Amino acid sequence: MTDYAGLVSAAGAMQRRQMYADPAVYEQELERIFGRCWLFLVHESQIPQPGDFFRTFMGEDDVLVVRQKDRSIKAFLNTCTHRGNRLCRADRGNAKAFACNYHGWAFGADGALVNVPLEKDAYFSEIDKSRFGLVEVEQVASYKGLVFGCFDRGAPSLADYLGDMKWYLDVWLDALPGGSVLLGEAQKVEIPTNWKLPVENVCGDGYHLGWAHAGAMKAVQSMDFSGFTVGNASVDLEGGLSIAGLNGHSLLATLDGVSGYSFYPDNGDIMRWLEANRPTVIERLGRVRGEKFWGSQLNFTIFPNLQFLPGLNWFRVYHPKGPGRIEQWTWAMAEQAMPEAIKQRILDNQLLTFGPAGLFDNDDGDNLAACTEQSRGWRTRQMDVYTNMAQGHSGRRPGLPGDIAVGVVSEHNQRYFYRRWQEHMAAADWRAVPQYNLNSLHAAEGLAHAG
Repeated sequence: MTDYAGLVSAAGAMQRRQMYADPAVYEQELERIFGRCWLFLVHESQIPQPGDFFRTFMGEDDVLVVRQKDRSIKAFLNTCTHRGNRLCRADRGNAKAFACNYHGWAFGADGALVNVPLEKDAYFSEIDKSRFGLVEVEQVASYKGLVFGCFDRGAPSLADYLGDMKWYLDVWLDALPGGSVLLGEAQKVEIPTNWKLPVENVCGDGYHLGWAHAGAMKAVQSMDFSGFTVGNASVDLEGGLSIAGLNGHSLLATLDGVSGYSFYPDNGDIMRWLEANRPTVIERLGRVRGEKFWGSQLNFTIFPNLQFLPGLNWFRVYHPKGPGRIEQWTWAMAEQAMPEAIKQRILDNQLLTFGPAGLFDNDDGDNLAACTEQSRGWRTRQMDVYTNMAQGHSGRRPGLPGDIAVGVVSEHNQRYFYRRWQEHMAAADWRAVPQYNLNSLHAAEGLAHAG
């Protein structure tokens, strides 16, 4: 039997490599993390009209998300209730009904079974179609354009699940009228890595940036990025924050209001747009978020598998496909109010840096695949790995929710990610999962708007 309590210790500072390769651990993750947490499904802008649908995954479960006639959104398991065939094979589109290509059972956009071939002749009109509708995802809810689903009826509401992280999320989701938008189609890449490794890489590992991405930084960096230098020769810890202690969600943030666009070879038009619109953002969100966060490099992580980076402007979800493989879906993202020319520049730069052939993404993919491979051996899986940098150096920051460490090089956020992973894996149900939003949002909001 797996000792889940022993796979993470010292409040997230040590992980046993077994957790990246053991099939039994992975099966428990499908049940207790992907079967329990709120998971990103779709951005509302991707299914604007009734009948619009989008096909995605919750863990390894194939899911169909459909805009209803009343403009609400429902999500269903994408499997025919007759013999289990995949119902819809298209990635997205608009449909009045979904017909199985095995025996022809057809389901309406609301999931109801509406047609059974040979219903009168072969079923003798005795089938109760109301029993065989599509299986609906238990909970579906949105937060400012982001639609999430949850299989667990006992889970907290999406608002409670996100908790005080919403205060930070609004820096991208609610900075300007119109909110956010995803650009283009999903860029799908398979990577031979455990799903936890890319999440921790982005949620808190500023340490690798100047070393693993030294070549990419030389190629595209056009302005200072929080004091980082190629080769990790120096870093300015006062230039950023690592923010966690928010129910497993976290944020890495620089604080200069512009360095999100450091890794653009030419960013002059975007800099001018930022400063022209900053007064509006300050009016909507207050000076702290409008001056310090908006335009800065922000690494958002929504536990367990959603991440997005305003500035570098990529939006990503990791779908697990076994203990050692993921399907990584990436979009470019922008604010709806941006001019079309800037949106195109953002899409082009996202493809250059974090697209399927992106300069930064290829660095990460190679390292993360090797970390997974090196955890599979009989002897190596018994070894530990560490996220103990700057442990014990965090606390309250007046005006900001969360437990906060100085700088974006600390491994602070990784510890909270693994701590949350362990809490879910050890808990039989949501009643045993601790809820914490460290430091009060009310005090933060008051200071932000007063500032």
